Amino acid sequence: MKEEVSLRDLMAIIKQKMMIIISFGALGLILSAVYTFLVVTPMYDSTTQLLVNRTNDGTNNIQLNDINSNVQMINTYKDIIKGPVILDGVKEDLDLDYTVTELAEMVVIDVNQDSQVFSLTVTGPNPDEAAEIANGIAATFQSAIFDIMNVENVSIISAASVNSKPVSPVVVNNLMIGLGVGLLFGFGVALIRYAMAKTIDDYQFITQTIGWPNLGSISELNKEEQSAIVASQKQKIAAAKAVKVAETAQAANPKRIPDGEVLSVAEVQLERPRTTVESAVGQEMEKQPKKHPKQYSASHSGMNRERLGTVADMSREKIGVILQNSDDTQAVHSGNKRGKR
Repeated sequence: MKEEVSLRDLMAIIKQKMMIIISFGALGLILSAVYTFLVVTPMYDSTTQLLVNRTNDGTNNIQLNDINSNVQMINTYKDIIKGPVILDGVKEDLDLDYTVTELAEMVVIDVNQDSQVFSLTVTGPNPDEAAEIANGIAATFQSAIFDIMNVENVSIISAASVNSKPVSPVVVNNLMIGLGVGLLFGFGVALIRYAMAKTIDDYQFITQTIGWPNLGSISELNKEEQSAIVASQKQKIAAAKAVKVAETAQAANPKRIPDGEVLSVAEVQLERPRTTVESAVGQEMEKQPKKHPKQYSASHSGMNRERLGTVADMSREKIGVILQNSDDTQAVHSGNKRGKR
């Protein structure tokens, strides 16, 4: 197990395990796309703005204390808007299927610092319903605040409109997050495989880390060399099969010598294949200069013919005697067996 990993090793790991890292990145991208487009429900928002102003007492003078008082009252109004006093009335007026808690989770109130204007945003799966709920909450709050706090200092300055563009999920962000997580996970898998590897991938590890000398290397065969080796092996296999088939055929159908016929040594030599040594000797003999055969007289040749004829007759006579003796012996044995019975 390798304990120290340098920056060069990290780059080598990334280059070597690039396919694994890319595969996990693509997998993360696909999973994030499935989650974004098929699993998550798109959400739409709609926003209305309200103004908290001073009480109309017939004068046009605006005091700084009144403004500060109105700003501080906005925090109180936030709690009132998200409470059951307002949301129960909205639920009954719009005949909604949501509970008060669910409606409170759908409402978000944003307040700018030192501003008398605050925004009321409703987020839901239906853009028309979100705009309707936002306008209903603003209208209910404006009419109910006098009964609650005995003041009339809330005005609706901007009604909520339908927003057909979903605010979540953000497709680009989700896809980038999925891709990044997949790449990081793939890189982690590559590091684990590198750390758990027990094989040696580089001769430098042997020479530099272990300190052993490099005695030699075996080059990798290219495609042409591999094809040549495969073709040679196929030829050897085909030749071996052909020899085996020939031997089988010869054993099944051996050549029989007719009765009474004696093959000469020359004929036997012609019948069997020549060995490697005989072939070499034959080639050497062919290289030697040819000598003219000796001329014999007619009487000498006639005498040789008589000798060959005598030898052939003697061979035939001996063969006949041997066959006759074998027949007589077989007849005697069969007679003895009958006598015993």
